[in-house]
Amino acid sequence: MEHDNIVWIKEELPSDGGIASQLSTTVTTFDSSLPQGNKEEDGNSISNEEFDISEYEKRLYGNAKQAMDLIGDLCSRSEQITMQQKETLLRLEEEQQEWRRVAEKIEEVTKQNKQLIIAKQKLEQRLTEYNEENGMTQWQRVDSSHITNNNLSQPNSVTFLQSTDKIVVTDQDNGLLLFSTQFGLIKKVSSSEWKWPQSAIYTLDNKILVSAMVKDKSGNKTVWKRNLMRFDEKLEFISRIEGPKWIENETVTREHLCMALNGYIYLCVTGETFSALYELTTDGQWTELCHKRSTKFSDIEVLAVIDVITELLVVEQKRGYIWLLSIRESTICDRNIIAAVEKPGALCIDNENQLFIHDIGQSKIRLLEARTFEALQDVALTSKNLTAITAYQGLLVAVYCADKIIHLHRYSLPHKERFM
Repeated sequence: MEHDNIVWIKEELPSDGGIASQLSTTVTTFDSSLPQGNKEEDGNSISNEEFDISEYEKRLYGNAKQAMDLIGDLCSRSEQITMQQKETLLRLEEEQQEWRRVAEKIEEVTKQNKQLIIAKQKLEQRLTEYNEENGMTQWQRVDSSHITNNNLSQPNSVTFLQSTDKIVVTDQDNGLLLFSTQFGLIKKVSSSEWKWPQSAIYTLDNKILVSAMVKDKSGNKTVWKRNLMRFDEKLEFISRIEGPKWIENETVTREHLCMALNGYIYLCVTGETFSALYELTTDGQWTELCHKRSTKFSDIEVLAVIDVITELLVVEQKRGYIWLLSIRESTICDRNIIAAVEKPGALCIDNENQLFIHDIGQSKIRLLEARTFEALQDVALTSKNLTAITAYQGLLVAVYCADKIIHLHRYSLPHKERFM
């Protein structure tokens, strides 16, 4: 008997039309001559194949969805990174613009400072020229004022520059300071080659003389030696001369200078256990005039020069009196003791030969008669820790080292009183 081959066609509509359209028809071919048992087995194989294709479709759909989600997430993150980059670039650009503005502002301020410095120098020059033309300085019409400055650390002496309103202050830590009594600090000078400046005085040749310790290199060893240093009115160094040899190895706490009209310079020094007085002649020779133990010289001034005799006032603070010494040919030829005030301190003589002294006991600066040493009037009230004073053209300057301050006091000039 002849067997026919029968072809069965089964059509299905899967849930996903897009994918199922490609697999819409399943064709199964089998031989009708096969036994019945084999037919049943073939039916099971068909069912398994149909089940496997459905699972593949589901997995493929899930994988495709995950891939699309990943692509979407990647695009989102890429957009975020792009936005962050744009924001960073924008911030950098803004910061660069801000830095450019700051740089322009700094340049503008620098130009303004230069212009102010030039204007200040011109004003100072005009003021100096005006003062020179008028022969004297016209002080501010105030009775008392003060100067404070961050550069005042340990001020110890002061002197006027003649015919100007400028003063030079020596500061143990900060060197030489040039002040205007009206405008404040003008210039500061210091050096690693010298230190501890003291006792500034204005000399007959319009220079500034100070005592300081100067570095001296002898071979491989560096030592500090006492020298007298000369500066001009702009605080430019000119020259120096070595101090007296007798005190090279002594510990000196205070020094005071003064100059006589004959050009001789007198230096008094005070140590822990002694005080001494020295003379420097115009040819550069030092002479020791006296050396005293258990004494304390606190100041010195030239009272007068009469022919070959120079009269010196030396304050002996420990015993509370003033020595009047007569010097002739580098020798003390006469000595007198003066009890002008109860407890004398700093003293000075102005350009009118008026004598001022600090009365420590009364906390006053007093004007004394230069021959009888009687008190004429009280010029200013002070504290007991006053360090140094100087006077010129009706203005008295008091230095307070402990308080880091300089006080200015006005007083009457003799020739003005006569016309009042």
